[in-house]
Amino acid sequence: MKKIEAVIDPAALEAVKLHLVEAGIDGRLTVTEVNGIENLGRFYELQATSQDQWKPCLKIDLIVSDRQTQSTVNIILQHANLMASGGSGGHINILPLDATLEIGPEKLQAPPKVKGVSKGSTALAVGITPEASRSEQIPL
Repeated sequence: MKKIEAVIDPAALEAVKLHLVEAGIDGRLTVTEVNGIENLGRFYELQATSQDQWKPCLKIDLIVSDRQTQSTVNIILQHANLMASGGSGGHINILPLDATLEIGPEKLQAPPKVKGVSKGSTALAVGITPEASRSEQIPL
């Protein structure tokens, strides 16, 4: 599995989502409003001017299978308007992901005691095996 982080133009979000769905990319998508600077060195050069260097952007986080990674990146590159209308250019990060844990409505049980944890602190022991490191729910 991979986690894809991309900073894109806010106007491009709907197009990116639409094309991901059309391509059958069924990953988990999270969108966060952020502000970005195109060139940090330029920011310090022009700091004395009244020109606002910060550009509104969206950061999308998407978890996909290894086989969907290249298609997902291509869709973002094609439809995210990374260089349009004086945008910040954006960027895409591709990170390996060992496991993802589902948070569901199931009632959680008290965490087991973990050896070596000081008194008064709480620790949760979760066993993750390579077989369970895909997008499965891991019981706590």
